Amino acid sequence: MNLRAYWGFYKAIFPFIAAIALIFVVVFGVIWGFVLFATVGYCFGFIGFNSFRKQEYYFYYNLGITKWKLFKTTFIINIIAGIPAFILLLIFFLFIFGGFTIT
Repeated sequence: MNLRAYWGFYKAIFPFIAAIALIFVVVFGVIWGFVLFATVGYCFGFIGFNSFRKQEYYFYYNLGITKWKLFKTTFIINIIAGIPAFILLLIFFLFIFGGFTIT
């Protein structure tokens, strides 16, 4: 299993995931923003990657990695990377805003 390829793919779609996660946090609040980031945020990352960097799928296909494997592995990486980010975001909101809302 080529972990570098999976990590490289996650780094490529992370800007799309981060952008939608910030929108989720502003619209739905911190807790629901994290839940949506961890569950459907990577789906938006795939949509963004498919729209702007579709030709890079050939690289992963040549390594023997299908889109489905990328999808599953990205979900796991997103959960593992999201938990520490969520804790830091909670601490930030508690110290700066005094709660979990921006208002």
